[in-house]
Amino acid sequence: MKKILYTLIGITGLSLASCDMDKYPYDKIPTDEALQTVSDFKNFRNGFYEYTQVLFTGDYVIQPEVQADGLNAVIDFTNTYGAWYRWQHTAESGGQWSGFYALISNCNLVLEKGVSLMHTFSDADQITLKHYLGEAYFMRALAYEELAIRFCKPYNASTAANDLGVALVTKYAPSSQSSTYPARSSLAKTYELITADLDSAAKYITTPGTQNSGYLTEDAVAALKARVALQMKDYTAAINAAQPLVDGDKYPLVTTAAAMRDMWTNDKSTEVIFQPIFISGQLGSATGTVLIDKSGSNTKVNPDFLPTKTVLDLYDQTNDLRFAAYFKKGSMNFSSGSPQLYYCSKYPGNPLYCTGNTQFINAPKILRIAEMYLILAEAYKESNDETNALSYLNALRSKRIAGYTDQTYSGTALTNEIRKERQRELYMEGYRLWDLKRYGIGLSGRTPQDGTYVYQNGGANSTEISKEASDFRFVWPIPTHEINANPQMKDQQNEGY
Repeated sequence: MKKILYTLIGITGLSLASCDMDKYPYDKIPTDEALQTVSDFKNFRNGFYEYTQVLFTGDYVIQPEVQADGLNAVIDFTNTYGAWYRWQHTAESGGQWSGFYALISNCNLVLEKGVSLMHTFSDADQITLKHYLGEAYFMRALAYEELAIRFCKPYNASTAANDLGVALVTKYAPSSQSSTYPARSSLAKTYELITADLDSAAKYITTPGTQNSGYLTEDAVAALKARVALQMKDYTAAINAAQPLVDGDKYPLVTTAAAMRDMWTNDKSTEVIFQPIFISGQLGSATGTVLIDKSGSNTKVNPDFLPTKTVLDLYDQTNDLRFAAYFKKGSMNFSSGSPQLYYCSKYPGNPLYCTGNTQFINAPKILRIAEMYLILAEAYKESNDETNALSYLNALRSKRIAGYTDQTYSGTALTNEIRKERQRELYMEGYRLWDLKRYGIGLSGRTPQDGTYVYQNGGANSTEISKEASDFRFVWPIPTHEINANPQMKDQQNEGY
């Protein structure tokens, strides 16, 4: 794909200087020379991690949350993500298509060259190279999963063979000949590739999992398998992947407000399974800017978005240790006043990445154990095993809420409590829109803390927004630039766009 392959070299704010890829245009990379030694493969492999620093921070996290039901745009809204907030986004609004394909392109190159050159390496180097291949399989699966949840309908086994997936590119073959670019696959084929890649990753990545790992381990592979299986509604597979991680107790949930804050401020925690390493000069995007101070100065509280009252009311504000870690109350710096309101402080900026004022940059927790508890609770409930579903729900809550007493729910009440807990735990981590889409329940309203200071208070595209589960904008449009560049996609735009 012309546009996709043009973006192989970089994403805004991302430099892959470690392998000097930015020196070459997309169709001029000397691929016969680029990967010859284990050191060459290591440099490309390091590039995978640099991509994740961008693809799981900033816009990639905040944009789907803005479209969901957990934020209100403020009275001084700068229209950042405005089309998405108002559910007016179009194919011209952009999206997050090219960034993931850039990562996929690098994965394809490493896989192709690694397999073809494997026999030329020593036994010791082959072991290392196989691990790098495993990382390439994992990263490709991760990228295709992220594309699928954005640009495809929810997975339904009975319709997946006919539903549109994404364009599957598995060979590194840069070309200016648009006739060679692939059309979209079926959603079934998309997930077949994702699951096959994860199986291959599991074969090659044998490094034992460790807390706060900056690199991929066998536990990271299992955790992503659990996430993908939940998306596919393969509840048995989700349980089989997630349960050993939770029951093994290698990643104990934090139990104090200080430890929770440490996870989100200093990027250190016992419960993180995979969090790519950030180093000076190779940082991801700022995730907290529009939530804390859109000016980026960190001298005042001046966000573009505030958490809704509905979200705040989900928490036991006295005893839930997440509340103090995720939210702070402060004096707003609005043109029309300085009310005391809660803002989301989940991404305050790691002091290690700051030069002067904070840059609101934190390392992304791509996989953590709390998500596995939630996956188990949902998968067991959907498998009609309410006993185990309730057990994992209560187990998570008992670590998060001081003085918590186990509760008993069943039926629809249990389903709703699991969904509420997922919203509490994963608030502002980029999951909510896709959860609503997977549940098939739509969204209704964004009740503000104080309507006086909310953009278009009472408006149908703001606080009173209501969208049925069938609304076509739950599925994002293939960007116009891709449709124009790839003739095979001319008639494959998503419905409504």
